Amino acid sequence: MVTNEVFSNPDLVDAIFSFITAEFPDFAPRAAVLKEEVRREFSGIEIYIPQRSTAQREKITKEVLAMFDGRNATEVARRLNIGRATVYRIIKQDGSKKKEAQK
Repeated sequence: MVTNEVFSNPDLVDAIFSFITAEFPDFAPRAAVLKEEVRREFSGIEIYIPQRSTAQREKITKEVLAMFDGRNATEVARRLNIGRATVYRIIKQDGSKKKEAQK
């Protein structure tokens, strides 16, 4: 269970390792060493962590392309729990790729 205490520290590495050690107490002795290795490996890099994984985004893309008939963006968005703008973005970006692949 993630608590606000875990994320009260603005340092992402500390927050991640606090979460891991809270969930897996047996991991605590190894956590300090790994935390330093993570800092060494990724220091100075700015990273965006997307809400959905690549696999989840690909699944949603396939479902949108399969469900969208040209006039049901609202219905598709509601069924997939995404925004209408996302439906249109997928159609614009991936729908054109689908048409090119069919040629």
